[in-house]
Amino acid sequence: GMQLPGSAAIPAPYRERGQISYETGKRIVEMVHEDLKPSDIMTRKAFENAIVVNSAIGGSTNAPIHLNAIARHLGVPLDNDDWQKIGLKVPLIVNLQPTGEYLGEDYHHAGGVPAVVAELMKGGLLPHPDALTVNGKSIGDNCKGVANENAEVIRSVDKPLKANAGFINLRGNLFDSAIMKTSGISPEFRERYLSN
Repeated sequence: GMQLPGSAAIPAPYRERGQISYETGKRIVEMVHEDLKPSDIMTRKAFENAIVVNSAIGGSTNAPIHLNAIARHLGVPLDNDDWQKIGLKVPLIVNLQPTGEYLGEDYHHAGGVPAVVAELMKGGLLPHPDALTVNGKSIGDNCKGVANENAEVIRSVDKPLKANAGFINLRGNLFDSAIMKTSGISPEFRERYLSN
């Protein structure tokens, strides 16, 4: 919810990157006048949505580290257990390298994050469509009806690349917590080590 809708996947050399940067700066000034603060947007609901979206896109294991730290700074409880509890059962619906076939540019042209959120809402998987975003609207309002322009790049939740492709919080005698992205592991690894 902290980026303007449609801005997350714009490739760096595209003219739209400069345009959205201008729009972002303009929106920041408007937010100051509206007294809309990041803490109004980055709520528990928003972080839970972020976990689901990051799981659906096969996002980085850096996301839990950084989002947990941001949440902690804001006084919002969030830890690696939440990533497993909320995100593990989310299907992988974005066919993007390195685990998939397509490039980031293809993802942008397919609709990017708004199209992913729209697919998640259609499947009833976005936990909080009412969560406020930086433009003052809910994430549901921002993404409702956004077209998926390429069903090979962004799949529907009923035709995912993998089911249950979120994160697992590993524990053991060597560490208290380690996050693992399950969207990139082989079926053999999943069967052997994660089948219990």
